[in-house]
Amino acid sequence: MIDTHCHLADKRFDRDRDLVLDRARHAGVTHLVEIAYAPAIVEKAHAIAAVHPWVSICVGVHPGESGKVPDAYLDTLRGHARHPRVVAIGETGLDFYRDHAPRADQERWFRAQAGLADELGLPLVIHQRSALAETLAVLEEMRPAAGGVLHCFDDGPAVVERARALGFKLGLGGCLTYGHAALEEAVQAAPADMLVLETDSPYLEPEPRSLRRNEPGLLARVLPRLCALRGWTPAEADRITTANARALFRLPAGA
Repeated sequence: MIDTHCHLADKRFDRDRDLVLDRARHAGVTHLVEIAYAPAIVEKAHAIAAVHPWVSICVGVHPGESGKVPDAYLDTLRGHARHPRVVAIGETGLDFYRDHAPRADQERWFRAQAGLADELGLPLVIHQRSALAETLAVLEEMRPAAGGVLHCFDDGPAVVERARALGFKLGLGGCLTYGHAALEEAVQAAPADMLVLETDSPYLEPEPRSLRRNEPGLLARVLPRLCALRGWTPAEADRITTANARALFRLPAGA
């Protein structure tokens, strides 16, 4: 399995990060993408990847961080994105649920990162919360050439065709185990080549939740629900989602 979205640089992993990564390997996770969503996280993400060659990096400005990051950071971000271990731009998008940043700042950084992704030929990792219509409108206007992934996908089947037309995949994690009917219908309807796995560790722990934290090895809890919805065996689900993640992030077959 490939965890396409995690936050191992989070301080909640500082005491046992190597053990977490070891558990992930034993659970069958062969690769993961660390999301360095703010300037302060990039160095730590690279330090993790330097020790673990099966870790790739996504760099960007989260919508909640966009009010704190000056426009001049775009040149620095461009430099970060050219590093050979970087496979995507993000997570970026719009979050109107918490409104941690002015909406104008969120949209400005969203558009800037979509443009940077096109410039460098990288996919976009999209975060949206309570802003689906606005997020899709920007994507449909800018149409990022390398596509991307709708991270933490938790919407219904109406979104699937629009995402497919944009070349975007659906990031499936803990939410898939929470009994959300619209999400389950979307996963059943989506073409197989749109589905990728993620954890968003340390957030969104799959059921049965301990109310502590999530980690990449807990993808093993998501796979059975995906199999039940699609009628796949675990081996099929693993093979299909892994191939989709490799294609999107251009990961080598032996990664």
